[in-house]
Amino acid sequence: MARALRRRAHLGKYRLESRIGLGAFAEVWRARDTVENRPVALKVALPEVVKQWGRKALEREARIATRLSHPNIVATRNADWIDGHFVIATDLADRNLADYAGARRSGRLALRVIRDAAAGLAYAHAQRLMHRDVKPHNILIFPDGRAALTDFGVSQFAKQATQTYTEAGTLGYMAPEQAYGRPKLGSDVFSLGLIAYELLTGWLPTWPFTWPPPAFDRFQSKVPEPVQRVLRKAAEFEPTLRYPDAVCLNEALEKAFREVENGARTRGVRRRRPNRDAPSPLAVQWQIFRRIHGSALGMRFGCCHCGGPIAEEMRFCPWCGASDSSFAELTRYPLICPECERGVRPEWRACPWCFAGRFEGNGRPPPHDPRAVRRCSRRGCDGQLRAFMRYCPVCKQKVRRPWSSPELQDRCKRCRWPVSHAFWHFCPWCGRRESQAGSFGRARR
Repeated sequence: MARALRRRAHLGKYRLESRIGLGAFAEVWRARDTVENRPVALKVALPEVVKQWGRKALEREARIATRLSHPNIVATRNADWIDGHFVIATDLADRNLADYAGARRSGRLALRVIRDAAAGLAYAHAQRLMHRDVKPHNILIFPDGRAALTDFGVSQFAKQATQTYTEAGTLGYMAPEQAYGRPKLGSDVFSLGLIAYELLTGWLPTWPFTWPPPAFDRFQSKVPEPVQRVLRKAAEFEPTLRYPDAVCLNEALEKAFREVENGARTRGVRRRRPNRDAPSPLAVQWQIFRRIHGSALGMRFGCCHCGGPIAEEMRFCPWCGASDSSFAELTRYPLICPECERGVRPEWRACPWCFAGRFEGNGRPPPHDPRAVRRCSRRGCDGQLRAFMRYCPVCKQKVRRPWSSPELQDRCKRCRWPVSHAFWHFCPWCGRRESQAGSFGRARR
């Protein structure tokens, strides 16, 4: 009889460290391979699954999964019976797509994840292997930013907790024909199409899957037009109108990205020519503000929605209120907070920009920061604060006293931090609408 699993227990050469989660097929543990001395993820099949399907069926599907070798498919390192448990060892990822907030803020990161997932799915479909359960929890994100599909071969053993098409409407990512018991390779394509739309817009399309779904304007603003056509076809309700498999989807997607990249190079050449078109009033406003205050406030970046100048320290765009700009490839800091995708230093134990960001740090004391203008108010903490930090990067103490700036003489009525009533439409610190500045845009929280 299989013994119960607990922290610090051993399963063969694996030492269990912490339970990551519990699914319909298995419970997943973070563990350490004591022979190779590296972290792994252990999927331990639930006893009722073993009893229902039997040893041979589990072993057969595990053998299929171990044959898959692709960067965008999670590698199965080992599958074995250990102490009465059926155990599958795989590479350990940072998180799954459902917990990857960065991809929901940044259209660029979201498209990179979808591109990776399509490539992995295409490799499996080329071998006529269907996934059957493509969903955000089964797309893992690794430290290098790579996305990879997991749970190939075992999803058919899990009870489907959600279905896409029911009398009540849409409850998940399953294709309609799969919900009726007739899955095809194109069913995986449909699931990936729904994931792409939800990731890019925050809205999961539902029955009757009419186009365009809600939040389509956000989809258009984040996705280049050639890629829009591909994702639109991937999410077709009718299987005959959809890509028949991920091989076709991946080919169309790569062709669309090449078209976008070629177009960007062409537009880059055209930008060098004199632009004789008169700028919009808003663009003039941006230019004036950037010339007067942009350098002092560090507003050298552009908002991912409206293009207006913003600083990395700002939570919201002061021009349109958007809160999902990513600084992952723009920041001058050496590391990136995985929660808000703003820059951090390796000595810090917390992100000074967002509530959720906490780290272990490298154990060294933070060096003297010449840009620091305050010390942490907590007794005994030697944290140094740069202007507009929300939290101490050493102890996570929240900044209580509102910041001030010689560049900004006005104050937000809600948070009391400095704003510009003459230029800004939103408070970049709390997102409050600054009605004095006009009525451009709409806050996106």
